[in-house]
Amino acid sequence: MKLQLKILILLSVIFGVIILSFLSYQYIRIHEKQLYNLETRRNQELVIDKVLQLNRIKYEQLINDNSGWDDMISFVANPDQEWAKDNVDFFVNSFKLSFVLAYNKEKELVYQFGDSVCLNGLKYPDQTLINSDFATSPFSHCFQYCGNDLIEMFGAIVVPASDADARKTLPQGYLFTGRKWNSNYLAEHAEATGYQVAILSKSELDTLKKDPSRIYFFKNLDDYSGKPIATLVFNREDPLKPGLSTFLNLSVMITLVALLAMIVFLFYFRKIILVPLSKINATLDTHDSKHIASFSNHTDEFKTLGSLISEFFRQQEELKRNNAELHEINATKDKLFSIIAHDLKNPVGNILGVTELLVSYMEKRDMETADELVNLLNHQAKEALTLLETLFDWARSQSGKVGFNPEMNDLNQIVENVLQNLNSSALLKEIVILPPETNNVKVFADVNMLTTILRNLVTNSIKFTKAGGTIIVSARMSDNNTEITVADTGIGMDQKTLDMLFKIESNLSTNGTAKEKGTGLGLIICKEFIEKHGGQIRVISEVGKGSQIVLTLPFETSAQLS
Repeated sequence: MKLQLKILILLSVIFGVIILSFLSYQYIRIHEKQLYNLETRRNQELVIDKVLQLNRIKYEQLINDNSGWDDMISFVANPDQEWAKDNVDFFVNSFKLSFVLAYNKEKELVYQFGDSVCLNGLKYPDQTLINSDFATSPFSHCFQYCGNDLIEMFGAIVVPASDADARKTLPQGYLFTGRKWNSNYLAEHAEATGYQVAILSKSELDTLKKDPSRIYFFKNLDDYSGKPIATLVFNREDPLKPGLSTFLNLSVMITLVALLAMIVFLFYFRKIILVPLSKINATLDTHDSKHIASFSNHTDEFKTLGSLISEFFRQQEELKRNNAELHEINATKDKLFSIIAHDLKNPVGNILGVTELLVSYMEKRDMETADELVNLLNHQAKEALTLLETLFDWARSQSGKVGFNPEMNDLNQIVENVLQNLNSSALLKEIVILPPETNNVKVFADVNMLTTILRNLVTNSIKFTKAGGTIIVSARMSDNNTEITVADTGIGMDQKTLDMLFKIESNLSTNGTAKEKGTGLGLIICKEFIEKHGGQIRVISEVGKGSQIVLTLPFETSAQLS
């Protein structure tokens, strides 16, 4: 996994943990508020239940007032309108009752007083209803509709005042009171609870759409049979809802801002840090400074780092060049020691041995053998001279002391001088050097260098051509250069040998067809001198079909002079 990806993952995890921690904290805060809200609602519902209970107890205590029970017994047995007007009517008006119903012990209605409209729509308790209402308790409580108005009814058994608490005597009568749940009465409940209060029928309740920003409590109101005939609805605005909504919206906004900030941070972090690191990584992998070329317009730190990397690559390249030069110097040194220790030592040693034999045979007056030894001595001396000349040319080229003075020359004259000096060597091997095809050809070159080049090339052709073979030097001119070809019908070269030509470290030195020795430096010297002229050298050869060495020398070499 790449470094920039690891950093991105690490930063994403860190930001993720921070945002998750923030969201967890906000969730806990919201949950705390919700729990507090739930507990508050429970307490508020208890308050509402308590208010309803207190109102009910108030009216139950009202109709169970001991001070009037004995008079009420007399009234239900023998209704007295004057007494009712002074007591019952006052009782109704003082306590805001809607009506009062009085029954005798035979459960017959003997008196009624109140709102005539309400009484006209009222379902009066009958004997059956009275029996069921007071079957288990001396009090009854229920709701019923009186037209469109809801009436809360309270009932009690009439007994002597002395028995009001124990209720051991038989019922002497029955008393019912009722209060209409009008707007004033609802306002009293609203004031006591702090909630808006409304009465809804079942159909209205089914179609009620709750406002999510308000708190609702529902209290069923039951009829004689215990079935709900209406619902008391308490509602008010939730005091925590606006704050909770604001808190939730703020949390969402902060989360979005944090995510946006994280994205922006990661974008710029990638642009400022990760992309340059990626470029540095690509540069180190490919060793190509083009990847960090843009660092010149970057921050000072990456600009400095880019400069250090470029300098490091430059030093690496310089070190490689120095290593290559050192390797070449070591190869040159090894080659020089090899020539001195072997190639040059052998012919000198042979000359010494032949001279000793020659002295011996001269003393014996064996002139025939002495002549053979003289010829052999001459051959060994020429071979040693050739090696020395090659070594001398190469040493001068390596030391940089070879003079370079190119000028326009007649190529034919240079070629004839070289062939004249080498003709005897060719004759000894019965090789024919054909007349050169170089008439009227001009060449822009240093005469001494070109002579050395041609001498080495023709010498190699003689060395690797068998008796009966031929050698020819030809040339042609073009608009920009002169092309010289040295061709032979020698043994030729395979591809492996061709690949090792011109490389001093390959130590390529092959004996000729007549076991001639060589230094392996001839072609290397030719290549160096040709390149000095700004030209090229190439070899065309095939095993058994001879070789062609082609030199290309430009007419203008001033740009290549060194």
